[in-house]
Amino acid sequence: MENRTLLVIGLFVLLIFSGYQVSTKFSLQHTFISGQNVDCTKCHPNQAGNLSLSAIHSTFSCTRCHNTTISPGTQSHAATVVRCIDCHTTEGEQMNSTFEAHRPLFVSAQNTEIRRGPNEACIMCHTNQSSNITFIYYDWINYTIYNPVNSPDGGDTYIYDIQSVVVGPQRTYSVEITNDGGSSHYWKNLSEISCIRCHKRIKLGNIGNANGSQHAGDVTDEGTVSTSSLPAVTSDYHPAHQNASYGGATDAYCISCHKNSSFDSYASAPYYNTNLNSSAVHAALKLTCTTCHNSTGPHPPANELHDKGGHNSTDFYPKVAQNVSARLVGDFCTGCHRATNHAGLTIATSADMDKCATCHGNCRVCHGMGGGGGMGGGGGGGMWSFSGGGVENFVYTEPRAAENDTWVLRAYYE
Repeated sequence: MENRTLLVIGLFVLLIFSGYQVSTKFSLQHTFISGQNVDCTKCHPNQAGNLSLSAIHSTFSCTRCHNTTISPGTQSHAATVVRCIDCHTTEGEQMNSTFEAHRPLFVSAQNTEIRRGPNEACIMCHTNQSSNITFIYYDWINYTIYNPVNSPDGGDTYIYDIQSVVVGPQRTYSVEITNDGGSSHYWKNLSEISCIRCHKRIKLGNIGNANGSQHAGDVTDEGTVSTSSLPAVTSDYHPAHQNASYGGATDAYCISCHKNSSFDSYASAPYYNTNLNSSAVHAALKLTCTTCHNSTGPHPPANELHDKGGHNSTDFYPKVAQNVSARLVGDFCTGCHRATNHAGLTIATSADMDKCATCHGNCRVCHGMGGGGGMGGGGGGGMWSFSGGGVENFVYTEPRAAENDTWVLRAYYE
């Protein structure tokens, strides 16, 4: 009897403890947390950690962006994949501006839908996410310019005639941007965003080599031409374009042209050069040499001296715009305006003088070669004359100067 009683008591105790364990195991299984109290970081700790360390948006909660109604007409159960431009509407309009240099990236990101809308373009610059980007561009441009010795003012100004423009095949250049622990939730400070990290081919071309550099840095034409009978002529077209002024091919060098607010006054009356309105774009202005070097820019043709050639003719810039793609205008210009442009040239014969006159018009204006003085001055030597001539330039685009010593090939013709 006692054994039976003990057995019953043991079974009772066992049932009590078993019931306790079962209730503990399944406790809260049917207790639901309201949406506003769900802790996203339990499943997404890395994203939350990176966001908290960011220079921007670090105080945002997950639902500040990933809520269910941020996009009008689009709802979700837990969290939307938002578009940056849903909040940053002004930046979206600026990126879509025809004056924005990064508009092709913005549109490409929007069309490929790697992420929602154009988010990939935003994240590529503004976060620590690793990315790959491929640039497609023309490998070279070949063109001829003829000087017909047509001087509208009777001797000091000559007109360049663009006779042909041919572009080479397209080429690609890929850049891999790798960040340790890269995250699309780590938002950079603006000072951390680098132009040259993506635009590596332009940086390399701009660094160049002993024979010069590409992009704007080569507009430094400091070559010296001299003869035994004529004074040395040293030209320095644009020292302000030298990247050395900005510590090399740096971000500051890029911004000095592509985001320079001192040019903004030319966007309004009386110039209306809207390409120079830096406040109209989000990142960088889409510039070419002729954006500034035209009658509505800070460097109009009227300010150019006659010895710089036919730029100050009324139809030169319109012809450039008509014949040269905007993407190749810089290469077109730097085919002539490059460092060491005059290196190795001497003036010993009339053929040498013809080369000078092809670009610079009437050499007598600078060198005082008038009357019957001939090449070296003095009497009886006969007058040197120039009946017209042309130059053909074959120009490789960036980063050719980093790949080969020669990136401009030149030939003169009559």
